[in-house]
Amino acid sequence: MKDIRGVNEAQVRMILAVIILLVLVALYIIIRNRRQTGGSKREGSSNVVSMERHRKRKQSSGEQQCSACKKRNGKLVFYAEDNGTVIGLCKDCQSKAKKRDMLPL
Repeated sequence: MKDIRGVNEAQVRMILAVIILLVLVALYIIIRNRRQTGGSKREGSSNVVSMERHRKRKQSSGEQQCSACKKRNGKLVFYAEDNGTVIGLCKDCQSKAKKRDMLPL
């Protein structure tokens, strides 16, 4: 059966189904994009890293190692080597720094 404009009833239904399908696909894409951008901010997954766990672990370790003898010591004196690296030496190993004319930091 022909409509006034020369379009079948089946053709009208097909055009309506395609339009509805396009609208549904567009809504799906919009909702998915909003969840991806908005959801990540709410969950806290950003480029900022929390240092709380690192700070707690550092506080619990207490004593630092001597750079020369690797013994744990509560008090180290820090020296700068010729190449710019920093070493921490205990009282027993400070003679090594004096022999190499290293200045304490």
